[in-house]
Amino acid sequence: MSRRVRATLVAVGAILGSMLAPGAALACSPPFGQPTIAALGPQQVVLLGVTGNPAPGGRLFHVERAWNADVPTSPIVIAFKEGEPIGDCSYPVAAGTRLVIAPWQEPVGTLSADLATLQANPLSDDGQRYLAEAERLFGQGSVPVETTPAAEPSSDWPWLVVLTAFVAGGVAAGLILWRRRQGTVDA
Repeated sequence: MSRRVRATLVAVGAILGSMLAPGAALACSPPFGQPTIAALGPQQVVLLGVTGNPAPGGRLFHVERAWNADVPTSPIVIAFKEGEPIGDCSYPVAAGTRLVIAPWQEPVGTLSADLATLQANPLSDDGQRYLAEAERLFGQGSVPVETTPAAEPSSDWPWLVVLTAFVAGGVAAGLILWRRRQGTVDA
């Protein structure tokens, strides 16, 4: 075989070999077994709440209770990795989903979540287990100010308006009568 034929066969073989070799693949696996909050570390934030609408930087999350986190107001923003599950840890997220979630805390302080993030419906077995573990690790947690139910308005205010109007009417009638007796008002 000539040198030229051999070089051509080597080049064709290299091209075919590179086409048959597996390319890079994206992959994401949620945790197997029973993941725990304790395994995530002592600084892990745990939240109970409801997903909201998209917002700049992520999606609103209406916090009902927070463990191991300073969440003074609600809602907050969590950068959910939203989208079709294509192997890159993205997943569909919809407003109105109630979750117990342990989002990742980024170095700049923002919170993020993807398919591998510990999360569950709080009424499910896993959700109940996560809530119990959060309380065991971090106590009762805290409720942001905005989610604390407002005190019911007092029903006494209509009576106060009626009483004020009655007193003002009585004072006005008394002044008119007094002025008539003084002769300063014509009848």
